[in-house]
Amino acid sequence: MTYRVKDEYVLKTVAGEHIVVPVGSEAVKFHGMISLNETGMFLFSLLKEKKTLEDLVRAVLDEYEINVELAYKDVLDFIEKLDEHRILEHFD
Repeated sequence: MTYRVKDEYVLKTVAGEHIVVPVGSEAVKFHGMISLNETGMFLFSLLKEKKTLEDLVRAVLDEYEINVELAYKDVLDFIEKLDEHRILEHFD
């Protein structure tokens, strides 16, 4: 499975906070906001292009000093969070 953030969502930094912002027609449907930490911002940026779970885990392992199990857990948790808000597109 490959994932990508929908074009209707962008990442903005406001007063030092990294926030996912809906644009266009999604702005009407999306209620609330999602604030991201540094790792979330890193993953969100990667997901502007199609990435597999393995691509994302590898990138996290290259960027941060973290073990494989925790990297998988963190990436899966992040994907789940974006899926809850229907921010991701899925490709086979």
